[in-house]
Amino acid sequence: MDKISAWTDLASPTGAYRYGSLVGGVAPTPIKAEWLNMVQDELCNFILAYLPELDAEDSTQVLKAAQKLVANFAVKATTLAGYGILDAYTKNQTDALLSGKANWAITLGGYGINDAYTKTEVNTLLNSKANNASTLAGYGITDAYTIAAVNQIAADLNGQIELRQLKNTASFGAAASWVRDGSTGAVEQFGVINLAGGANEQVITFPVAFPTACRSVVLTNFEDNPAENNIIRVLRWDQYSVTVLNSGGNTFTAYSWIAKGN
Repeated sequence: MDKISAWTDLASPTGAYRYGSLVGGVAPTPIKAEWLNMVQDELCNFILAYLPELDAEDSTQVLKAAQKLVANFAVKATTLAGYGILDAYTKNQTDALLSGKANWAITLGGYGINDAYTKTEVNTLLNSKANNASTLAGYGITDAYTIAAVNQIAADLNGQIELRQLKNTASFGAAASWVRDGSTGAVEQFGVINLAGGANEQVITFPVAFPTACRSVVLTNFEDNPAENNIIRVLRWDQYSVTVLNSGGNTFTAYSWIAKGN
């Protein structure tokens, strides 16, 4: 819905129809088919929302639609019954029910509760049980270890663990391998890297990460021609890899490497 000013500039400042003035040179607001069609559609849509169809012979259809609209709302009432509500208690009914229940008793027996202990009974039972003993035997428990017994078992197990030789592990591959000493935790990794010619850095990734740290890296040149003049050195390492630098030479050369750590 909108005012006539949505279709023409010849309207009042508030968007309404205006009279024209021949003397003042003010044109009147024209009758626009678009605006009339909009009003017609608004009325028809309202009627069809509540009536099955439009009827050119019935001039009361807007009234009938409005009456049906109002009929969908409850008539203002002051009681539950006035709104047709039958599944709720009225205030008087609720007050009557509460008056017969609230603060009716102050004891379990007063409420007819027979399957629970009173405060006095609970206190009596607790006094006869709580802090009755300070040992397993005091509570008659014979199928459990005492703290001293558990400590002795743990000490015996620790001694057995210290005497046991932990299993060594290893993995061997074509490019890199590793060996781990199970008793000391020492790890030795080794392999071959093909170093590109010319000045460059290359990273050797260890096949397994050192649990704590890499401690040393040794490189050995496989070149068979002294004139190659490859100069390689270790730049840095961590638990996972070592970075090497070729600062001389211009040929492709293989180097073996050994890294040790734990």
